[in-house]
Amino acid sequence: MNKKKKKNLFIDWCQRMLRKIGKKEDDVQYHEKLFSIVANNTNDVLLMFTASNYSVEYVSPNVERVLGISQEEIMSDIRSLERSVTAEGEVVNYEKIKNISENDCLRFEEERHHKKSGETRWFLETVYKTSWNHIERFVVILSDRTHERKSEQALKEALEAAKAANESKSIFLSSMSHDIRTPMNAIVGLSTLLQRDAHDPEKVQEYTRKITSSSQHLLGLINDVLDMSKIESGKATLNITEISLAEMVEELDTMIQPQAKAKGQEFKINVYHVCNEEVLGDQLRINQVLINVLSNAVKYTPEGGTIEMIVRQLPQCTKNYARFLFIVRDNGIGMSKEYLENIFQPFTREETKKTLGIQGTGLGMVITKNLIDLMGGTIKIESELDKGSTFTIGLELRIKEQKVDPGFWKKRGISRLLVADDDEEVCAGIKSVMADTGVDISYALSGQEAVRMTEHAQEEGRGFDLVLLDWQMPDMDGIKTASRIRQIVPCQVIVMILTAYDVERLEEEGIRAGVDSFLQKPFFMSNFKMVVNQLKTRNRQEQRPEERDDVLAGMHILAAEDIELNAEILMELLKMAGADCDWACNGQEAVEKFEKSAPDKYDMILMDVQMPVMDGYEATEAIRNCSHPRARTIPIIAMTANAFSEDVKEALDAGMNAHLAKPIDMERLKEVIRETSVRNIKNI
Repeated sequence: MNKKKKKNLFIDWCQRMLRKIGKKEDDVQYHEKLFSIVANNTNDVLLMFTASNYSVEYVSPNVERVLGISQEEIMSDIRSLERSVTAEGEVVNYEKIKNISENDCLRFEEERHHKKSGETRWFLETVYKTSWNHIERFVVILSDRTHERKSEQALKEALEAAKAANESKSIFLSSMSHDIRTPMNAIVGLSTLLQRDAHDPEKVQEYTRKITSSSQHLLGLINDVLDMSKIESGKATLNITEISLAEMVEELDTMIQPQAKAKGQEFKINVYHVCNEEVLGDQLRINQVLINVLSNAVKYTPEGGTIEMIVRQLPQCTKNYARFLFIVRDNGIGMSKEYLENIFQPFTREETKKTLGIQGTGLGMVITKNLIDLMGGTIKIESELDKGSTFTIGLELRIKEQKVDPGFWKKRGISRLLVADDDEEVCAGIKSVMADTGVDISYALSGQEAVRMTEHAQEEGRGFDLVLLDWQMPDMDGIKTASRIRQIVPCQVIVMILTAYDVERLEEEGIRAGVDSFLQKPFFMSNFKMVVNQLKTRNRQEQRPEERDDVLAGMHILAAEDIELNAEILMELLKMAGADCDWACNGQEAVEKFEKSAPDKYDMILMDVQMPVMDGYEATEAIRNCSHPRARTIPIIAMTANAFSEDVKEALDAGMNAHLAKPIDMERLKEVIRETSVRNIKNI
């Protein structure tokens, strides 16, 4: 082989070798690049150091992102990684891994804190011992297990919560079984006695009264469960309407006062600094919250105790919205600190000797809390065993735009007003409410002080045009104070008594003392202006005639009800009240009977909502759109077991005039008919 050929072969061999070396270098670079991508995009840190002197030979570039420690810091000193604690509380020290056998490994979990952010993470640390080129090395892999740890903890907490919920629901079902059976046993037993003693009118009346009471209690239990179900399913909604705080407070007083009197308790309502009486909100939900809290106060306060509700308006924070506090305070049995921590948990009740025999579902407070949250409000509870409880509910309600007569007081000749009450906050509240009226307000904290101030004002020629006196004051009551003041002031000066008690008790004595009128506590500006207007104009509005109990007498009613037994009971109840009733077994039949009737045949339609063929909503729409002369004016009252606020709204939206929840309460039916009749008269 000649030299030239040998040379060419050598060159070919060199080129092949260079290509192989180049390919290997490319493979190395590719694998290095791939490893770098993996290392930088995972939360697992890899490092390698010698077993002899702990000299770090490699640390993955993601260490600074994962642990907040730079590669340079670790390369210079492996001990920068030793500041951590294992799950067993042992400090990690790489000196302890010397005795690991070759090709063996050591695993442990540890908690590490990111050096820069302070974030806590959990790592599974695996240490391997290996040998290469007669040099022993340790390879350490720190695998981030934070996500798995959190998931495990979340699952553990969820399991504990599920166990607690199941236990609570078991307790609830046991309690509900007892609570439901109690009124049911009474109803069944009394029904048996009613059959036996049907010939004795006195016993019949007594049994029916007790059956009614037990039925109302049973209905309350069912309503609580349904409310809770509605809230938990997320179907609870708000029905925003106009609210008169004066009327709402009066209704609450009317409802709670008899309960308190039955237990010999004192119940009072005080209102402070309420400048915005007309607001927008869900009155049904607000009432439900306050009735829950007030009823509990009555229930858990012993005989002779005291219950107070305070309504206070706070300074405005949001434009067009008024802030209110509703405070309910009692001196009842109170609650333990341990129970207060769980009071808003479903199905919970504090079981003590004092609560034995007090009926309840353990749902009232959780319903209250959820409704307050739904309205964007707050609730705070303070309580101490044997000393009582205080519930503070905060709500923000939109202010209703209303026309205000800026010259009301001037037109009626009132420029100076004297208020006398031993509660200074009542006086200050009236003064703040009337701040923009142009009336000069003075106040006294006793009857004697009020007399002195009146005398002094008369002597200076700056007498008061109106004197408002609290009835109960310690040194001299309102009647005696009024008698003394009447001797000082001219006859045209109005002298008025402010009282939380029945006016009838004071009226005769007050008239003799020269009192012009009485104003019921709590003080509301609208009520005050109404009384002043009546007195000043001397043209009193015609008093509303006394409401007769026979409001149903002579009425001819069309009732749509698909359940024959319910229809039979309703027709008998209406007959007892003096009304005639025609029955329609579904919505379609109700529409047909109405369309064929004479214009003056029916006075009202009672419309069940859930019926076959045509439901109550469809039937109402058909009636409103038919050609009958009274199609648009005849009152239609929804008669349904659907008693939530959205059900009320749906009934009104369908063209009905009012909503009446089943089972039918005849007194409530009469009240609804009166209200509906008044509205219809106003609309004519």
